[in-house]
Amino acid sequence: EDNQSSPTMITSSSFGTHEGKEVTQYTLKNNKGTVIKILNYGGIITNILVPDKNGKNGDICLGFDDMKGYATNGPYFGALIGRYANRIANGRFTIDGKTYQLDINNGPNALHGGKVGFDKRLWDSKVVGDVLELTYVSADGEENYPGEVKVTVRYQLTEDNELVIRYSATTSAKTVINLTNHAYFNLAGQGSGTIFDHNVTINADKYTPVDSTSIPTGDISDVQGTAWDLRTKTNIGEVIHSVPGGVGYDHNYCFGKTGWQKYMARVEHPSSGRFLEMYSTEPGVQFYTSFYLNETGKGGAAYEKFGAFCLEAQHYPDSPNKPNFPTTLLAPSETYLQTTTYKFGVM
Repeated sequence: EDNQSSPTMITSSSFGTHEGKEVTQYTLKNNKGTVIKILNYGGIITNILVPDKNGKNGDICLGFDDMKGYATNGPYFGALIGRYANRIANGRFTIDGKTYQLDINNGPNALHGGKVGFDKRLWDSKVVGDVLELTYVSADGEENYPGEVKVTVRYQLTEDNELVIRYSATTSAKTVINLTNHAYFNLAGQGSGTIFDHNVTINADKYTPVDSTSIPTGDISDVQGTAWDLRTKTNIGEVIHSVPGGVGYDHNYCFGKTGWQKYMARVEHPSSGRFLEMYSTEPGVQFYTSFYLNETGKGGAAYEKFGAFCLEAQHYPDSPNKPNFPTTLLAPSETYLQTTTYKFGVM
């Protein structure tokens, strides 16, 4: 068999249990030496091993060694987030005159789907060729959201060193939905200190300013002349302390239309030579530089403030309460679709 053309291999093994049920870890490998490991619990990406410029593999994805860590997973390492990624003001929204009250779990707001979001659920899983397919049925009223929602997420590692994540969802009643993956990256390797030596480009002219509780004001503002202007390659260490608010970046960048793939961001790590590029059909991306990070991670690594970055494809935070933002409403006649790609390589 010609090894150069053989597709990504997917193998599986046990990763412990959750509430008495077995958790499976799937390993996706391609011919470039890239290895990505994903759980059927929360759809969590546990490891991303990619070569540096010398061909040495390093794990650039933060996480835990076992289910004990992932059972709580305060930072949402690597997890699928739903039903609603990011924040909803006061945990409240209205559909057709009916108000829904969610769990308040982040200051005065609802964050990342509630007490037990998609990140804490065991998903059904199957391997279809070189694709890991995860499915979850969220019951009507789960976490107080209306409608029974059926979600499918397909993870695929390509021979071009892309991790492609394809989401689809349908609902039995009108609801709101906002899905993402919350992977934390450090291109020097997980647990290797701050990301101050990384360079970032975010290809957005606009962002959504926020109030003191990280809820968008409703404005869509120009990045021009602000610390949020990352349209040209910028060293993170040189700008992170100048971001108003004092917590670095935790902001939504706006790309406008939903449904067509956009080049959103690129992060480079000069000394290892690694880079990551992100493409998505979503209208926005949350760029988060891990101000609140304080965990003991894989291999006992100390994960500390500014020790990673996240690029979370999303609709804008609090969209259900912001009629001028792209809509997060999903009706029974519609299908929610998202494709987000992380491309890995060396410069």
